[in-house]
Amino acid sequence: MQCPDFESLFRLSPNAYLLLSPELIILDASHAYLRTTGRSRAELLGKRIDEAFPPDPLQPDSTAVADLMASFQRVLSRKALDTLPLIRYAIAREGAKGVVFEDRFWSATHTPILDAAGDVQMILQHTVDVTDLQAMKLALRESAGAQPQAQREEGVLSRARAMQAEGYQLRQLFEQAPGFICFLRGEQHVFELTNPAYERLVGERALMGRPLREALPELHEQGFFELLDHVYQSGQAYVGKKSRVQLQRQPGVLDELYVDFILQPITESDGTVSGIFVQGSDVSEQKRSEDELAGYRQHLEELVAARTAELEKSEAERRQTEEELLQVRKLEAIGQLTGGIAHDFNNVLQVIGGNLQLLRRSLGDDATSLRRLESAVAGVEKGARLASQLLAFARRQPLMPKTLDVGDLLQRMNELLQRSLGEGTSIQLEIDDGLWSTFADVGNLEAVLLNLVINARDAMQGNGGVLRLQVRNVTLDQQYADSHGDVLSGDYVQLSVVDEGCGMSPEVLERAFEPFFTTKGGRGGSGLGLSMAYGFVKQSGGHITLASEEDGGTAVVIYLPRFLEEGKADDASLNDESTTVQPAAPAEEAPQAEAAPVSGLSILFVEDDFTLRMLTGEVIEELGHRVRACESAEEALQVLQGERFDVLLTDIGLGGMSGLELLRAVAPNHPQLKLVIASGYPVDAREEGVPAAQVLLKPYDLQQVRELLASLVG
Repeated sequence: MQCPDFESLFRLSPNAYLLLSPELIILDASHAYLRTTGRSRAELLGKRIDEAFPPDPLQPDSTAVADLMASFQRVLSRKALDTLPLIRYAIAREGAKGVVFEDRFWSATHTPILDAAGDVQMILQHTVDVTDLQAMKLALRESAGAQPQAQREEGVLSRARAMQAEGYQLRQLFEQAPGFICFLRGEQHVFELTNPAYERLVGERALMGRPLREALPELHEQGFFELLDHVYQSGQAYVGKKSRVQLQRQPGVLDELYVDFILQPITESDGTVSGIFVQGSDVSEQKRSEDELAGYRQHLEELVAARTAELEKSEAERRQTEEELLQVRKLEAIGQLTGGIAHDFNNVLQVIGGNLQLLRRSLGDDATSLRRLESAVAGVEKGARLASQLLAFARRQPLMPKTLDVGDLLQRMNELLQRSLGEGTSIQLEIDDGLWSTFADVGNLEAVLLNLVINARDAMQGNGGVLRLQVRNVTLDQQYADSHGDVLSGDYVQLSVVDEGCGMSPEVLERAFEPFFTTKGGRGGSGLGLSMAYGFVKQSGGHITLASEEDGGTAVVIYLPRFLEEGKADDASLNDESTTVQPAAPAEEAPQAEAAPVSGLSILFVEDDFTLRMLTGEVIEELGHRVRACESAEEALQVLQGERFDVLLTDIGLGGMSGLELLRAVAPNHPQLKLVIASGYPVDAREEGVPAAQVLLKPYDLQQVRELLASLVG
């Protein structure tokens, strides 16, 4: 079957039709419209209607442009039909003496054409030329003196238009009301009006003109039929709150809903009830939420008691865990610190022990002198054992917060902190006068400082530089406190640790305070240093910030609250928290076969300590070897370019290039050279990249040196 040609039907219609866009641009016109207005299609298409039909400039009242435009605006805003029962609109025509305006009267209907989304796509105007009819009415009125009649007709038309507008507004309110509305007529409660909200409530089904019992049979035995009957018979309204109702909105399925509603009887002038006006809202979600809330409230009360006990247990476990983590990190920090201490201590023991060994060879058979000498040697050996035990020892005592002067604490720790940095890096103390006291745990603050200094040492390793430790009084105002979350305004003692190291990337900086986060990999970092510092500062009522840039260094700033009660830090408390040493049993040495004496070796010896360099050189010469002593690794490298040696013996800690770095530089170019590293603490040569090197632990004696040299050439 061929589809009809709607365009032809439109144009050939005997009625006058005009098609307009929402902008009132003329899109098309029927032939009847063109004949009625005396226009061609080419004259109209593409023009606005008020441009195609302009008003009469000499008689503006003859062209009701404003009424026409108002009708179009109502169609666009309401998306509904609008009528103009009578409108005066003169039409311009070509006359013998030019353009003349012909007085015309029209009756117009404007119908919106909506798209799929419900928006106005076009407006269809249907016009009827009623000029002749209006002229006849006017003639009759003039002949019969009917001017009052004309006024009455105009009044009727005006009231009709007002009622039409009011009816449209009421219909819009009815249709768009958020709550459901319906009107039930008569004793059988026949559906006469329903709005979209009511249709959504009961589901899509035929309602209009049907009694309630027939249209919604599932309401039987739910009490609503009886309730409506009572309202209709008594004429008394009824209000329902959160009433349960079951509706079959889909075949075979009953949905349980809860509604608030009003049943309002509508009475006639004689007092009889003609129907019932029903309005209300679906409160099912609200009711379900209230029921769930009641259940949650009961469940919550049961959980609170259990959760309270769990939190108390968790808090105790958290405190215990923090204490354990603090101890682990503190031991790690002290362990690294004692490396430098043990090295310097063993250098001192080496000087004493070496001279005692040489002195023994020159004493002869004097029994008293030999006895005293052996006592001194035993003291050196005991000191050596004590130094080795320092590497595996860390104290643990109950710690309590006390009033303290942070500046005094820094000065007391300065030497220890400097040794933990190692050679090549210096500490610069910047302590303001008149520092406030603070109230903190001395041991924890010491551990935090050690951790921060060790972190700075790792960041500056190989480059040297200056580590600045600054202490001053500061006052944080409310603006600063508001911009930093949980910070309280007030007076603080500010402790800053500022290094010149490699810095941190933004990604690392963001996670720096996270427990167990570390960038050191397998190089000894546990990732607890900054997180423990953060926890300690926060527990002390303070604040900590971290600023860093890649290749720009790092600044850790700690704010400890000012202690308002004046008083000095207790010196005894600092001494109570100092490290103590508990001797460990020395490891039992395995028996070794005595190596055959050897002499005549050419040995390059590197030691930056003058006294130790002279003494060790004398010891080696005493054993019958040739010695060339150097003060630095750089000097040793120059000597190796022009001379040949059998053995390279270097101390581990040198100014500038270290002993290990010297061995790593020499090993590839001198494969025949025997390598020995002297250290006050154990060194794993393989892990340090010089697997062929031997380790000589300080303090060593003549016999140990003799056996080592013999093993190298054996």
